[in-house]
Amino acid sequence: MDWVIGKPEDLKVVSEKDRHGKPLRTVIDMRTGLVRNDPIPDDETLAKFYSEDYRVEYKGQARPRKRQILRNFRRAAAFYDKYADVMENVDTVLDAGAGSGEFLYLASKIAKSAKGIEPNKEYAQYCKDELGLDVTTAHFHPDVFEAGSFDLILLNHVLEHLNDPVRYLALLRDWLSDKGVIYVEVPDIDQMTHYHSRGNMFHFGHIFNFNPWTLRAVAQMAGLVEVDMTKDRCGNTTGVFFQRGEPQEAGENRANAEETLRRIKAHYAGDYSKGALKKPFKKIAGQIEETLASGRYESPQEIGNLFVKTEGK
Repeated sequence: MDWVIGKPEDLKVVSEKDRHGKPLRTVIDMRTGLVRNDPIPDDETLAKFYSEDYRVEYKGQARPRKRQILRNFRRAAAFYDKYADVMENVDTVLDAGAGSGEFLYLASKIAKSAKGIEPNKEYAQYCKDELGLDVTTAHFHPDVFEAGSFDLILLNHVLEHLNDPVRYLALLRDWLSDKGVIYVEVPDIDQMTHYHSRGNMFHFGHIFNFNPWTLRAVAQMAGLVEVDMTKDRCGNTTGVFFQRGEPQEAGENRANAEETLRRIKAHYAGDYSKGALKKPFKKIAGQIEETLASGRYESPQEIGNLFVKTEGK
């Protein structure tokens, strides 16, 4: 945890406000380039936030809108198409942080067994009621599943929400079968500085902000190594397949820290604001298209079945 927290003398403050203008201190460790909220919330605070408050605060409502469902199914289908070769060897799947269940729903049509774990009560119940999924309403804990249970674990935009990434990755590592792989995807702070509108980056729920190097560093400390078969497709990104290895120290990368700090400063200076006026219009146009497309269907399952392939296990 010392590597993750950093030493006070190595930390620099990069922001004092969240993306809504509320107080939120964010720091960067100049030894590594890892960016995090300061202080890091404790387990009790996070348990309450994610079980009760997060979805409403983050998405504006307790259950997903149809356009969000359609968007998520499109993303899930694209993921499974891109990594179809990985899925050939998968019998058991866990979606760790299942959210509104789109990735898990499509996995359930491919694998022999597909389970989810989701801390938010409303979203977990939605997954059960609307998609018929096997979802456990709980926070990550060693007793939830037995060791070696899963051939594939999805940790899709979840790690940034956890207050100890190494500890939780090590827990998920233990749930992997001997042939198992875990896919970890997080927002890329390097990309965020360039594509987010000025000042619209940091959030209480996103405790850690990774880039390609820091993501692989915390995985290494948790005893995970990158999968050779997908390394080229995942290269220099923050969406990576890992398999079980031995825990190793990550060390320093001051060049990574300097580059990340430079990008953050450029973001706040407005250096990446060219074309920013077009972004809201593109976003609105996308939302309109998703709303119209999803409006043709009555239920989340009906939308999901558009993306289900006929072949499978």
